[in-house]
Amino acid sequence: MIRSGTLVLLAMLIASGGTSARDAAVMSVCELSKDFPGFRDKVVAVRGVYYYGLRQECAEKCKSGLWPSFINLEGGTDETWAALSKPERDVEAAAKRSGKRFELWVTVVGRLQTRAKHSPLGPCDRKSWGMAGYGHLGVYPAQIMVETYRDIEARVNPQSPYDYAHMYHGPL
Repeated sequence: MIRSGTLVLLAMLIASGGTSARDAAVMSVCELSKDFPGFRDKVVAVRGVYYYGLRQECAEKCKSGLWPSFINLEGGTDETWAALSKPERDVEAAAKRSGKRFELWVTVVGRLQTRAKHSPLGPCDRKSWGMAGYGHLGVYPAQIMVETYRDIEARVNPQSPYDYAHMYHGPL
């Protein structure tokens, strides 16, 4: 009995690649975006601003404009998304009431998918992404297949480019 249990546990560990959500070290979106291909198909824990995906303003810039430091989020269970839905609604309501700018910071844990190849230009090399990226219109260089959200925190930031007061959630 113990032997079969050990074999099942070993098989699960091998199938998961040996990394669980608990084991993944937390990194910023900026840190991850410097080497999307290096984390391909690995479980990652990434902290950033939840706003139509996971984002962060980074110090790095591309010659043509912004450093693509944003990640599409896919998958997850209804319960996983429900954990994020209430804080998002609360921040949206507070932004509409107060006129203040907020950021909803969250740590996302899941498996990274990317088509990007290693390039000296990093994510600035749009051609390294292949024919298409992820998400709406294929503009995201990577996506995370979400396992969980944790450490959700709303912060007031008057300088934030993210406007939760004007998010579109469909007709009323």
